[in-house]
Amino acid sequence: IVVEPPKYKKRSDKSMKRTFVMLLVLFVLCLPVAAEEYYPEYTGEPTTITMWAWTSNENYSIEGFEKVYPNIKVEWEDFGVHYEKAQTALAAGTGLPDVLMVEYSFAPQYMDLGAFQPINQWLPEDVFVKLYGEEALGWSSLDGVIYGTPQDSGAITLFYRQDLFEEYGLEVPVTWEDFATQARKFRQAAPDLQFNGPPLGYALWWVGLVWQSGVKMFDYHDGNWYIDFTNPKAQEVFEFWGELIDEGTIEVEMWWNADWYNSLNQGTTATVLNGAWFAEWLRYNAPDSEGMWRVMAPPNFDPTKPHNGMLGGSGFYVTAHSKNPEAAAIFVNWLNSHPDSLLCLNRYSNLPVMVSKRYEEVLDQIVVEDEFFGGQVIVDTLWEAHNLIDTTFVGLPIWSNLDSALSLLLQDYVDGKIQRFADILPMWEEEVVATMKEFGYSNTIIGEMP
Repeated sequence: IVVEPPKYKKRSDKSMKRTFVMLLVLFVLCLPVAAEEYYPEYTGEPTTITMWAWTSNENYSIEGFEKVYPNIKVEWEDFGVHYEKAQTALAAGTGLPDVLMVEYSFAPQYMDLGAFQPINQWLPEDVFVKLYGEEALGWSSLDGVIYGTPQDSGAITLFYRQDLFEEYGLEVPVTWEDFATQARKFRQAAPDLQFNGPPLGYALWWVGLVWQSGVKMFDYHDGNWYIDFTNPKAQEVFEFWGELIDEGTIEVEMWWNADWYNSLNQGTTATVLNGAWFAEWLRYNAPDSEGMWRVMAPPNFDPTKPHNGMLGGSGFYVTAHSKNPEAAAIFVNWLNSHPDSLLCLNRYSNLPVMVSKRYEEVLDQIVVEDEFFGGQVIVDTLWEAHNLIDTTFVGLPIWSNLDSALSLLLQDYVDGKIQRFADILPMWEEEVVATMKEFGYSNTIIGEMP
C-alpha cells in the first residue's frame, strides 16, 4: 500500500547549536569504518528476498537499500496483520517470507515455535547493542540468539482532544491523580461522552500500563520464565483503573472497529492511551479530526520519578524458511537503523523509528510542525516519551493465550460475573500460570522477577 505522506510544516525556531551538534554526530558516525561495521558487504549471489509487513510506504526504504545493495532485491507484500497466514505457513513447514514483521509482544512466541533463524553471524550482539541498545535485545533475541531488528517505538503516549479539553475546561494531567480528577469532571459535564475507554481485551495495554509504572509482570532469564502479576505496583495500577471503571467514570470498550474509530473521528472520546505509532493510525482512521488532537507523555504516579512503557511496536525478523538469511539479515538491519531509511520511514510511513540509536542523527531533519496535530511538533514529544522507557522484559511465549484469557475475564466483568475490576488481576495470573504448565513450561518461577 502506498499512500501520500502526511502534511508537515517546517518548524521555524530550529536551534543552530542543535544543528551543529547533529552535523558533528553525522560526520563522526558516518565514517567508513562505522559503516562497514554496521552494514557488512553482501557476499552471496544476486537474489530476491520477500517481506510481509503491514506498515505503509516501506517501498521508499527498499528503493534506498537496493541502491546500496544492488544484488539484493526486496519484494514487499502487505496482507494486513498476517499472523493467521504466518501460523498456517509455519504449521505447513513452508511458505513464510524471508522477513516477517511481528509485534514485540508476539516475537518470543514465534521464537519459541522455531519461526525465526539466527542472524548473529551478520549482526553480532556488540554491533546490535551499538545500533539499538541493550533493552532492544529483549524484543529481538532469546538466550543470546538474535533473530531480527526493532523498527518502531511503542512508547506510551496520551493522545487528547484539545477542542474537548477547552470546551469543558479540562487540564492536561501530569499525574494519574490529575487524570482521575479530569475524568470525573468530564463525566459530570458530558455524561454522553467518554473521557477514556480502556480496551476490552488487548492485554498489551494492561501490561504496558504496569510497565509504565516502573515494574514488569513477567520476564525471561537464564532459561527460566518469571511471572509476578500481583506485585504491589501492578496491583496499584489495576486498583487505580478499577476504581474509575467500577464507579462508571470510564467504561471499557471494544477497540479497532468502525465504532471506535468513529468515536475518535467525531469527538466523542476525549483521550486515548496508546503507543507512539498510533499517531499514524489516528491520522488515517480519523481524518475529520485533523487539528483537534495533541500528544503528551503519559501521566505518572510520581512525576519526580517518571517512567514509561510500551504499547506495541514491531520488529522485522528473518524466518526459518528463508533460503538466504545473509541477504535478509543485512536488509532488516539497514532498514531499521540506517539514517537514510529512518528518514524515509518517518517521512513517508509516519513511524516513530526511535529504537535505533542512529535516530538522533536524523532527528533535526524531522522536527516539524504537524498539521494533523494542530501544528504541534509531535516528534519532540514522542521522543520525550520514548526516552522515559528505562526497563525492559521478554514477553511470555503464550501471548495469544495470555491475551484471550484477559479478554474472557474482562467480558465476565462486563457481564456482571466479576463484581470488582481489580480482582481480575490475580485471576488472570492464575489462568496464565495454568496455561504455562499445560504447555509444558516447567521452567516457570512464580512470584518473583530475575
